[in-house]
Amino acid sequence: MPRARSSSSVRGARACRRSRVGPPAAPRLDHRGLDVESAAILVPDEAREHLEIAASVGLPQAAVAGLASAVRNPDHPIARTFAAPVASFDVLPTAPGGPALRTHVPLVVTRGGVEIVLGVLALAHERPIDAGWRPILQAGADLVAVAIERGS
Repeated sequence: MPRARSSSSVRGARACRRSRVGPPAAPRLDHRGLDVESAAILVPDEAREHLEIAASVGLPQAAVAGLASAVRNPDHPIARTFAAPVASFDVLPTAPGGPALRTHVPLVVTRGGVEIVLGVLALAHERPIDAGWRPILQAGADLVAVAIERGS
């Protein structure tokens, strides 16, 4: 039996469909361009007043606590990415310690033609992310957003 279509659509997939261009071919990608040391998915709390860490990998417990506290500040780059959903790649961290660069990708779905931000994918890495990996990261973030939406 066919599944009903979800009212959500994924921005990255729609962009590829419209342009008829797929992600870059794997042999053209430099595997070193995605050298991420840690990652976290942040979503709003039930009251939608603050972001909280829903999942993380590669973050020591002290860093998890520090990040959870830091994102309560609306001027923190992750909180700003949630408020104004534009991905930022290879930015300098606001606090000392950890890898040299950060990337923040909003987790967005579209319902009834309206984009809804469900969270932020935050990555920490030493070297800039290769440009060929950026659409793949965005597509991964889009899949996370759909999973969050379907789980809620």
